[in-house]
Amino acid sequence: MIFPKKIILTFFSILYIFLPFCLSAKGEQKPEGGGNRVFANEELLNPVFEKLYNLEMTKKGKINIVHIGDSHIQADFFTNTIRSELQSVFGDGGYGFTFPYSLIRTNGTRAVRYSSNAVWQNIKNISPIADVGVGLSGIALYTSADNFILQLYTEADYEFNKVKIIYPEKDLHYKMSITADPLEVTGGSPSATVSVGIKYHKVKSGESLSTIGRKYGVTITQIKKANGMKSNTIRIGQSLKIPVKGTAKTTTPAIRASNIEGKELQYVNLVSKPYYASYSCDSAIRRVTLIPDGQMAMYTLNGFVIENDKPGVIYHTIGVNGARMSDYNKYQLFFDQLPILRPDLVILSFGTNESFGKMSDTEYIFQLNEFVSKIKKQNAKATILVMTPPPSMFRHRLPNTFIADYSIALMGINYLPVWDLYSRMNGDSAIRPSGDYASMIAQDKVHYTSGGYEAQGELFASDFIEAYNNYKKQRKH
Repeated sequence: MIFPKKIILTFFSILYIFLPFCLSAKGEQKPEGGGNRVFANEELLNPVFEKLYNLEMTKKGKINIVHIGDSHIQADFFTNTIRSELQSVFGDGGYGFTFPYSLIRTNGTRAVRYSSNAVWQNIKNISPIADVGVGLSGIALYTSADNFILQLYTEADYEFNKVKIIYPEKDLHYKMSITADPLEVTGGSPSATVSVGIKYHKVKSGESLSTIGRKYGVTITQIKKANGMKSNTIRIGQSLKIPVKGTAKTTTPAIRASNIEGKELQYVNLVSKPYYASYSCDSAIRRVTLIPDGQMAMYTLNGFVIENDKPGVIYHTIGVNGARMSDYNKYQLFFDQLPILRPDLVILSFGTNESFGKMSDTEYIFQLNEFVSKIKKQNAKATILVMTPPPSMFRHRLPNTFIADYSIALMGINYLPVWDLYSRMNGDSAIRPSGDYASMIAQDKVHYTSGGYEAQGELFASDFIEAYNNYKKQRKH
């Protein structure tokens, strides 16, 4: 009924305004948050807590946590704080899933770095459905360069001795070396030979520049440049010029591979399975080099996983700027590849983009149930935890009341554990001028500063560890 719902929302709005003034000031530099109900259905976390207990007692094994979401997750400030806190308690099992965000000029973690001598294109799950392998990362990374070199390297704190390469095909089309020198980075923009001959393509119904590009092994940018196009709009029957092999030159990223090209690379033996290949050794690795193996019109990657041989928690993060749950639901490959991570706990952080689409709480729960059902189908033993989204505002600083709706709806379900970040931060009052997070929210009033995300991560980590300690106390009785 509508009337009772308004009463509930009014009650929470008043609570969020006055609750901060009722809390005792402790002089801490980061907000603690309020709210008495930390987790809904906390007992549903017991299977994960039991695994953590066994890990803590035996010092053996790994617990895989997979955190999936939108731009709040892609930035990795929030999730890296949780990763660090949990690994400090339960052990560091490795960094986990990682994606080359920097190769497509978007934000991502700083702990794992990438470089390449090739230009890489991408398609995100927020785009219209395309016949390209958008899988576990929610992004397909692809190139038509048949001589590409891609390197993954880490800082000293993230040495690893196990690596997985994830791709959309059932067969392996890559070689990997762990002995190559780093790519030589220069200040200029070196040129590279590319395709400039011309073919003609007549646009058919249902085609897009991305599908046409993949058909001919060229990029969207190359097609647009050949046709003098300023947008991606095409029409049925239109004749497009398609660049093919030639001798012209174009600019590429300011990275040279001359210092490793021509060298005799020592390739490792990859164990290949559908959608991924893996390698492990006894010694620590800081850098891997990937090159193509065989002739493909397009080489596509979905990400990497790096681990070590220590017992502990592996905290995988998957985030796409602007994504909703429905965007992940579009691609079956995402769900087919998720078991590669062997998830014990899956955490879902969605709602911000749904709220800006004015999605009702009923539709939000419907989309959640569909997402959860697809995850459970191939990961039956995984526990799924849902987080409510953080407070935000619409344009012109209008309160985003949809987030409060989602918070109430989620805390009312009885079949999933829920952590209420929105209420834990004291709701909308947190981002008002006098709120705890007023100085920690970005100018768009949607995203947060790195300090704001770190404070949220500390809230979750402390609540999760406290809930685990409560489980241990009950377990003894």
